[in-house]
Amino acid sequence: MQRQPRSNYSRLPGLFALAGLAVLSACGGGNGNDDNGGGQAAPAVAATTAGQVQAVDRLGMRSYFGIPFAAPPVGNMRWLPPAAAQPWTAPLAKTQSNAPCLQTSSSAFRLPNGQEDCLYLDVHAPASGAGPFPVMVWIHGGAFNTGGTVTYADPSPLVGKGVIVVNIAYRMGAMGFLGHPSLRAADGSVGNYGIMDQQAALRWVQDNIASFGGNRANVTIFGESAGGFSVMTHLASPLSKGLFSKAIVESGGYGFDRQLTQAQLETQSTAVVNSALAAAGVACATVDAACLRGLPADVVNNQLAAAFTAANSSPVPSVDGKVLPKTIKNTFIAGENNKVPLVNGSNRDEWSLFVASRELLAGPLTAAQYPSYLQTSLGLPPTLAAFYPLADYGTNPAQQPSLGATAAGTDLLFSCPGLNASKRVLAQGSPIYMYEFRDRTAIPSIGRNTVSFNQGAGHSYELQYLFNLRDLETAEHRDLQTAMSRYWTNFARTGNPNEGDQVAVSWPAFSGPSKVLGLDVGSAGGIRELNTFEADHKCNTAWAALTF
Repeated sequence: MQRQPRSNYSRLPGLFALAGLAVLSACGGGNGNDDNGGGQAAPAVAATTAGQVQAVDRLGMRSYFGIPFAAPPVGNMRWLPPAAAQPWTAPLAKTQSNAPCLQTSSSAFRLPNGQEDCLYLDVHAPASGAGPFPVMVWIHGGAFNTGGTVTYADPSPLVGKGVIVVNIAYRMGAMGFLGHPSLRAADGSVGNYGIMDQQAALRWVQDNIASFGGNRANVTIFGESAGGFSVMTHLASPLSKGLFSKAIVESGGYGFDRQLTQAQLETQSTAVVNSALAAAGVACATVDAACLRGLPADVVNNQLAAAFTAANSSPVPSVDGKVLPKTIKNTFIAGENNKVPLVNGSNRDEWSLFVASRELLAGPLTAAQYPSYLQTSLGLPPTLAAFYPLADYGTNPAQQPSLGATAAGTDLLFSCPGLNASKRVLAQGSPIYMYEFRDRTAIPSIGRNTVSFNQGAGHSYELQYLFNLRDLETAEHRDLQTAMSRYWTNFARTGNPNEGDQVAVSWPAFSGPSKVLGLDVGSAGGIRELNTFEADHKCNTAWAALTF
């Protein structure tokens, strides 16, 4: 049995930081406590527990932008669990998403104008029809340090099929995942503020979504990349129990062996803070909570963000004893995870985005560099690298290294951990459906003619089929968007992707590696059941030692 190259995972965060974005009448009845939403349509003005919000009618949707679900986490509220939003009097009448949370990363995909005051969400409801509508809560990706709601401001492919989509923001990077010992709560925990933000948003949905025509008893959480990891976190967190009834994980199977203990987080965060204060020329008599919460915004935005990124450019939630009493993997192994119907999947060529990003900085990967890349960037010892000989990846020698590296990174970090997670859920008896997004004609985030190889079905490239991110260009792309959004919304409505709107191909329940649904355009074989997923990604050979 081959060993898992865990010791080299520390080399991966810088690459993950590049993967943030793929790519934007009457008051409501009731007080949000009616499970069935009273059967009302989405109102022109919705009443929340803190005040009213005005809808914007567009694209077959009623959109309610920039609703505060928590108080601004600034000043004395920095690095604290989210507090309740303050009430307002005049109806909110915003026409676009609020500024994203502070982007503490050097990623090329970071959004501009990041703010500490950022705990807002958007609600997008069908413009016609009566509720109660199923609710889908979207958690954006971005390596836990980039991204925001604005990118996903047009979920009309989903909303048009009769669901409400709620897009939520959360603190990221240094603001969401710093764990300095001076910030410990009364219960001794520290860190994971970004996950607590997500939980506050889910509680807001429970308290308020009926006023928008939604059904609080039928909430599906879904997310991609860091958003998918977030969904896994909520499946593991006892604080998330009861806040959702179904879950969809898109490319969220990475990084489970990088979760820090609280002691490790505190040690890392102490070094980050000391480095930032020295770089900013700030001298606190005592480096305590008052010192950190009193730091000027420019120090937070610059020196602290830079020091945090240098130490951990792709953070993942830590084991804090509160949000996560155990690692996600150990929680699932113990069977202590929240058990709900699940969709879990990944993309055929996940790692191509990272190989392409590297090429923009350092030029195409060469055959001479290939062994070193596998060893240093992916942590593959020679015994594992031998499973990825260049001759297996086409006939163009200039492209073989990039394609081989894509395959190795995809298998190690996404496909095989995802498959193992599906197997564990199956063993627990929970309903589960697994997919692989396979459209190698998908429009890439890094332009078609920008790098030397075809990126294929890269990381995040499925999102354009769930959200309107760009013109899809072809009829078969639009057909795939229709099919995927139908599966996703059927699952949100019923817990079964085949029940609801008619689907062209039945999605088999996952009962083993041969029951994976391939999502592809018609010219490449279309949507079909895959029976070689495990072998295609070497999960039963090179990666047989992976446990999740």
